[in-house]
Amino acid sequence: MTSGLLRITGPDAEPYTLGRPIWVYTGEDLLAKLDPVPLLRSGTELHIEAFEPTGSVRDEPRHVGRLIFLEICAFIIENFQQIQAISFVLSRQIDWLANGAALAATRSETMTRIGAVDVRIEPKSDAKPGHFVVSGVWIYSERTHAALMSVLEKERANYTAQPIGSRNNESGSVVARLKHLVSGRS
Repeated sequence: MTSGLLRITGPDAEPYTLGRPIWVYTGEDLLAKLDPVPLLRSGTELHIEAFEPTGSVRDEPRHVGRLIFLEICAFIIENFQQIQAISFVLSRQIDWLANGAALAATRSETMTRIGAVDVRIEPKSDAKPGHFVVSGVWIYSERTHAALMSVLEKERANYTAQPIGSRNNESGSVVARLKHLVSGRS
């Protein structure tokens, strides 16, 4: 599946099969892996939690994870009719957004806009102070599907003029490299 921006596959760009890891690409560039992606409730619910972004996502000054999550939801619902719900636990810390409470609030707001229920914000017990987990369930209905697609279209518009990984000028690239060095990632 491709939205024009992202391509969602199984491992090594093979077609995706439910219950297997998800890989997300822009063009030929791998953006993220999700592994595992278990099926719950007799195969009617998919669970999203283990998000592993690549360097291009970590260095991107925009919150690409939101676009990836929304694209995965749309892909699953459009291609696997047996999936009636997508549960999620979002906990990845974003280095450039130091305020964990603000990040959690933004994630919660996005989940509410797409119609997710039982959305919770809780401190992450094994992390540094100020790191929060957002969890909930998106349940398929005509209303929630329309809400998901509306939010996704707006999110896609944020990346149309400037694709993921592109830079407006050289100084943006230098800033991204400095952030990467300061964060201590290799």
